Amino acid sequence: MTTILDEVDLLRMIAEGEGQKQEFKRLIDNQESVAGEIVAFANSDGGVLYIGVEDDGSIVGVADPDVVFQTLTNLCRDRCIPPVSPIIEQFVLAGRTVLALTVKPALNRLKPYRTAGGRFYVRVGRDKKDATGRELMRIAQAAGELHYDESPVLGATLAELSLPAFEAYHRVQFGLTLEEQLAQSGLDLPQLLRNLRLLHDLDGEQMLSIAALLIFGQTPQRWLPQSRLSAVAFAGSDEDADILDRREIMGRLPNIIEDTRVFLERNIRMPAREHGFGREDIVLYDRKALGEAVVNAVAHRDYSLSGSQIRVFLFSDRIEVRSPGRLPNSVTLDNIKLGVHAERNRAIATLLTQLGYMSAIGTGVPRLIVRLSRQLAGREPEFEMIGEELRVRIWARRVS
Repeated sequence: MTTILDEVDLLRMIAEGEGQKQEFKRLIDNQESVAGEIVAFANSDGGVLYIGVEDDGSIVGVADPDVVFQTLTNLCRDRCIPPVSPIIEQFVLAGRTVLALTVKPALNRLKPYRTAGGRFYVRVGRDKKDATGRELMRIAQAAGELHYDESPVLGATLAELSLPAFEAYHRVQFGLTLEEQLAQSGLDLPQLLRNLRLLHDLDGEQMLSIAALLIFGQTPQRWLPQSRLSAVAFAGSDEDADILDRREIMGRLPNIIEDTRVFLERNIRMPAREHGFGREDIVLYDRKALGEAVVNAVAHRDYSLSGSQIRVFLFSDRIEVRSPGRLPNSVTLDNIKLGVHAERNRAIATLLTQLGYMSAIGTGVPRLIVRLSRQLAGREPEFEMIGEELRVRIWARRVS
């Protein structure tokens, strides 16, 4: 990865003292306070937090860089809400180790940020201060210009783009080959991707967006391991039952959707009734309902939750699709059944719609999941929040 800070200039920058875009800490003695500094940079125009530097710019270093590095990582993940994506670098100056945590606006667009203690901060000069209600409104409005899935993935350059995948999408969406489109428009590939908000320029390098990586990337899980899907088939009605089949499903989101369909078809049993010499297969689940539940999870899960993947559990009496992330904005467990929806991942939803996996009208939950499951199984699907996970429970048709 390209170094964000130049070691040659580091002493000069520290000598300039604390200011709008840099803060000094001798050590991490108050995690809430340090999280507040990080949040203030994230809510403002970014900045650098130096650990191992006195308020007056004197370099004292840190005793255990590995511990400090892990502490900073945990602070950004656990004490900043939503989690802040930092760049943490280590330098040796005059024989002393200094850590620098850089907060870049391009990598942190889920504003406004707050600390675990509930404080919203902004950076004003060399200090952090509590954001006013008006400032919070302005920050939130500005952040709405770019959704999280449109943010760049640090290190995921244009070389990570699968040209065959993007060309197939391009032909479906525009009715032209990629070569024809570029020739007619006079654009090169990077500019076309920028126009589609799939590519960003970051520190002189071209970085794919999260949506571009997940839909068109060569190896999405290398950069976003949480984008995989775990599928498990159990012999009984709970997780203590024997496991009949299990698979970690990787790849681009369209491939994950297709491989999940194959897994379910392979593991859903098909009972039958005998009629003399004939046989009548009994369908336990509506395919459209299952497909909608899986696609919704892939399209709308919270990809900023780095430790959780989508889980699809097949039990003897039901299928559960467990999706990381709370319901967005005004969506509730009650009104989601009526078709109320809010797009957490605008770019991903748009691309999956254009590729034919989703409907643009946003009524899949009441039309497909609820109505079709109720008609077949005689029982309403259930929607439940367990911590930071949405669970959609679709019941099998009862067979006497």
